[in-house]
Amino acid sequence: MKAYAIFPAFELYGDDVPAERTQASISLIAKMTFDSLRSGGDVFQFVVDWRDPGAAADAGHFHEDLAEPHLIPLLSEEDLLDRIRRSIDPNAVCAGTVRSAATCRAVTFGWDGQAFICLRHEDKAPVSPDATLAVVSSEPDLLTETDYFDGWIRD
Repeated sequence: MKAYAIFPAFELYGDDVPAERTQASISLIAKMTFDSLRSGGDVFQFVVDWRDPGAAADAGHFHEDLAEPHLIPLLSEEDLLDRIRRSIDPNAVCAGTVRSAATCRAVTFGWDGQAFICLRHEDKAPVSPDATLAVVSSEPDLLTETDYFDGWIRD
């Protein structure tokens, strides 16, 4: 496996950042992430939504000692792209690690518009078509020095 980070090319917050540029960056990062996960026709993505009993899906906040896991399949293109876009957008309440049951490709998200992607060795690295909106870096240490792709596990 190999890991990459896709970052916005600028701070998504601030009065001097036009909303259109922020949305363009979020859309580009979402598309790049989607394309990486769906490469080769992989349509087996899912996310585990941890939530307190009785809480709505994607509530965003939960208590570790109460939360229960709910498996959400992301089989349609719209479902997967919507999940990724909301997870990248720092103003939306959505998170979690999206994983493929078939290929082990995975993506998790930072708080400021980042997507951290784990791909197979034979997969192509994501490439940004517009470096003014998004940049890509190889991040091999994410695999060995973090638990980013392990998902949320309650002790």
